Amino acid sequence: MEIPEEIKSKFPECPPEIVAYIYYLHEKIDKLETRVTELESRLNLNSTNSGKPPSSDGYTRKNRATSLRKKTQKQPGGQPGHKGKTLEQSPNPDHIETHSPDICSCCGRSLQGGTIISLEKRQVFDLPPPPAIEITEHRSQTLVCNHCGCKTSGIFPPNVTQPVQYGSRIKAYMSYLVHYQFIPYERAVEACYGLFGVSISPGTIVNLTHNLSEKLTPFEDTVTNALKFEPIIHNDETGVRVEGKLHWLHVTCTSQWTHYSIQNKRGMEGINEIGILPDFKGISVHDFWKPYLSYPCTHSFCGAHILRELKRVEEETKQQWPGNLIELLIQAKEIKEEYHSNGVPIPPVMMNSLNTSYDELIQIGLDENPPPIQILGKKGRTKKTFTRNLLERLELYKDGVLLFIQNLIVPFDNNLAERDIRMMKVKMKISGGFRDKSTAEAVTLIRSYISTIRKNGIRVIEAIYSAFKNNPWIPGQDKMRTYAQESMVVSTCSQHA
Repeated sequence: MEIPEEIKSKFPECPPEIVAYIYYLHEKIDKLETRVTELESRLNLNSTNSGKPPSSDGYTRKNRATSLRKKTQKQPGGQPGHKGKTLEQSPNPDHIETHSPDICSCCGRSLQGGTIISLEKRQVFDLPPPPAIEITEHRSQTLVCNHCGCKTSGIFPPNVTQPVQYGSRIKAYMSYLVHYQFIPYERAVEACYGLFGVSISPGTIVNLTHNLSEKLTPFEDTVTNALKFEPIIHNDETGVRVEGKLHWLHVTCTSQWTHYSIQNKRGMEGINEIGILPDFKGISVHDFWKPYLSYPCTHSFCGAHILRELKRVEEETKQQWPGNLIELLIQAKEIKEEYHSNGVPIPPVMMNSLNTSYDELIQIGLDENPPPIQILGKKGRTKKTFTRNLLERLELYKDGVLLFIQNLIVPFDNNLAERDIRMMKVKMKISGGFRDKSTAEAVTLIRSYISTIRKNGIRVIEAIYSAFKNNPWIPGQDKMRTYAQESMVVSTCSQHA
């Protein structure tokens, strides 16, 4: 072990082996203190000061309800202007049951032929009994022409390909239960038997999943190409298990489109395989994940992530600047909502004030958290603290952090992508993972379709049914096509007998 001369000079009378041992203990203590600090910091992480989900907080964490949101004067429940969904009587009921008294409640005599002086109506909304399965038999006749002897056969509809098969409607219902309501396969099988009296195996549901995915190929191509030309997109990623191994689920979305993709790699290799960000020239909203920054588009950073990280710094360092910066960002968010919601840019004076205050708070943080001192004789760079790294990041990427107050279309946070990715995490909690890559890719494509049609106000069950009829719904279409020509007969000629 090479001992720095500075250490040797402090112990001129000690034997070299004692000096070496002191130096060894000194380095060991430094490493242990750093490790203890890291572990204590990790132990104090929760959903309010990091990216951990609320479900990981547990039931014993104190101040569970702590939030960065400020209290408002709004009362609980629906706000003024909110469109309610109160059950109201229908002017055209399907059935009418009249309840007339038979005898007088006073004298007990018959009321037959009595005069009706008032009528009170009450309506009950209920479901009819589950329909029984309808079996339609398709028969193709082959006829011989009396003039030329040519044989002409009727062609089965395009969706009738097997001697026995399930129809598009029951396929849509099963896909709806499994991929939208996230009912496990076994319970979906039970639901199908309980509702319709039909026994469908879990293997059949897997086949339906792959079949639906194949029919959504036009949708996938459309959404991938459309996202490349959007003015602003949201990006996020999370880990999933496929074949027992860690894979990565990437989401790219807008308020109208959602695109999921399963990749073996998390970084640029996986992103390039998706093919959206490499060609994207607009604004990408995301956290500070480094691979996103490798692409030449404009970057805007999630304010919610920054607020949680600042709260962590405030709790660990007890310094004042993180709290002040949190208040400044929240104030900037409120100013944006006040001006941009009306389509008006923020006044330059106010913009300059926000920028100046931001710079001052970052500088205060840098002064209170200087870079670590390089230890003499120690190889490599000394590791920076989380606080120092955050400050340098906020200083370097200031334009992306404050882009939301400069551009009308840029939101404060990346909640749109996080909401989309949360539904796939629900899927993972139910299934635990995917047994094979092909099924994982099929499910992500189906979820892309379902998320997109929900954003566009389309009924999920009908859009899935339309996809099974080879006509997936795509934003921009006025309506889904009909299939009046499904029974079209195509003739084929054979040679004379």
